[in-house]
Amino acid sequence: MNRQQIRPSVFSHPYLLLCLGCMLVYASFSAGQAEAPLPLRSVLLPAICTALGTAWFMARYCICGSSHLLSVLTVIFSAACVLCAAMLCLLSSHPLSALTLLLLLMLAAAGFWEYRQQWLSDQATCILLGAGAFFLHACYILYTSYLTRQHDVFPVSQSEGHQAYILYFVDHNFALPDFAPNKVWEFYHPPLHYFLSAMWVKLQMFFGTNTETAIENVQFLSLFYSCAVIILGYRILQALHLKGAALTLPFAILCFHPMLILLAGSINNDVLCLALTMASILYAIRWYQSPTVKNILLLGLFLGLAMMAKSAGVLAAPAVAVLFLIRLIKGKGKRRGLWKQYGLFLLVCAPLGLWWSLYGKIRFQMPFGAISALAKNNPQYLGTDTPLQRLFSIDWQHLTVFENWDWQNQVFEHNLFTALFKTSVFDEAKLFTGGVGLCFSQVLFWTNILLAAAAFICMVRCAVQVGKSGSLQPYRSEVLFCGVLYGTCMAFYIWFCFKQPFACTQSFRYIFPTVLVGTVGIGAVLQEHRPRAVTCALALLITLFCVCSAGVYLLLGTK
Repeated sequence: MNRQQIRPSVFSHPYLLLCLGCMLVYASFSAGQAEAPLPLRSVLLPAICTALGTAWFMARYCICGSSHLLSVLTVIFSAACVLCAAMLCLLSSHPLSALTLLLLLMLAAAGFWEYRQQWLSDQATCILLGAGAFFLHACYILYTSYLTRQHDVFPVSQSEGHQAYILYFVDHNFALPDFAPNKVWEFYHPPLHYFLSAMWVKLQMFFGTNTETAIENVQFLSLFYSCAVIILGYRILQALHLKGAALTLPFAILCFHPMLILLAGSINNDVLCLALTMASILYAIRWYQSPTVKNILLLGLFLGLAMMAKSAGVLAAPAVAVLFLIRLIKGKGKRRGLWKQYGLFLLVCAPLGLWWSLYGKIRFQMPFGAISALAKNNPQYLGTDTPLQRLFSIDWQHLTVFENWDWQNQVFEHNLFTALFKTSVFDEAKLFTGGVGLCFSQVLFWTNILLAAAAFICMVRCAVQVGKSGSLQPYRSEVLFCGVLYGTCMAFYIWFCFKQPFACTQSFRYIFPTVLVGTVGIGAVLQEHRPRAVTCALALLITLFCVCSAGVYLLLGTK
């Protein structure tokens, strides 16, 4: 088997590899949140696996043109260097961040090696970027407890919040709540995430893990979901036939986007809903390009499950409906078959997506779209600001505070779009107050704004160019699909912020699919043989964004 044959055979099952990776991290840190200094097992187990991977990697390339003895010596030397460096991480005052940095540098070195040998394909680049994202996400969840940078999560002793919803299923053998779900904080959500999390918690407790640690380890499910979002993003970019820099640069944004890092450490239902939404987007595109029964059934399954994870999963439905309509208009002579497929779609999607709302309405008179609302006397309340203030008024003083609200100084971000930029990279937390971490944070914040502006310009250009003859003309339906998805998410965000005028509703995590649309826009522009200066400028901006994102969340682990 040669070099070209090895890579596809190993990486053709990315979700299985991701599952094995999550199991390895869990085996190394099964006690929950990582401690400093780390136990010897926590460093040696991943280091040995990394050393074996390094040996395999070096063996593939050394055997291609070197003598057998040189190949063996190179493999031994490389593996020994990895183990020695990992052992040195034990001596560091912040071993977890040091170990992660070592792994990221190794991936960069591997990429440079392949580039020098002219073997750096699109697939190899994306594999290295995806591996780097996994290591960074894993590092984040290990230094982040289930009570740190969370949303509506409380100690396990409390009977409300996301952790209480999970433990309700654990304590009641997976029975549905026998009370009105909207009367207990966060219990109004559809139960898919909490049911799966309860299964994982119960499995851990069966083997003797205490309740708090078992809840802590729900983050390993979120780790899997967040990395699955990255894999799905890669497949969506592939489905749109992006290649070269048009594939790898947008994919790098997904790999190192701070919001996915933050979601990897959350134990609420946001990241599962996002992963299932991304899967429905992928199969919507695949179905449009190849309208088979299999594709539409999978589309219905994933969209229904997304709504079963969180009601916001319905945001992908209007864009899917647009593709259905376009295919119906174009499908002269095939419309009967299409109507049958639409029926199958509803047969799968509607029961999964709507049963919880109907159950709550019929049994408990729970209103459709019920949420856990805050009172108007809450300090977060922004209803006194006018719509014009919230949409267009920018307080430049707020841009020096990279958090959605500052309880101590009573500084609450009132502008919807400024809040988006803040929460997209820092969520609602105050990460650093000084030092190198603050410098990285400042550069990341402004780089994110520039990157968002570049992505928006690229999207507008795609919308303008799609009707003209050119490389985008065959993809006008996919461009319209992305435009409707982006517009739906932004319209929902603005509507929600005015319906619930509180600082906590101004969170980017509700509309992460807009990042996917932005990356598609950047990829489409790069695919059009733009001037080299445009490609270099975007590459530099994306590289700076990725480096600063990794820097911020590695340094955060040293606090």
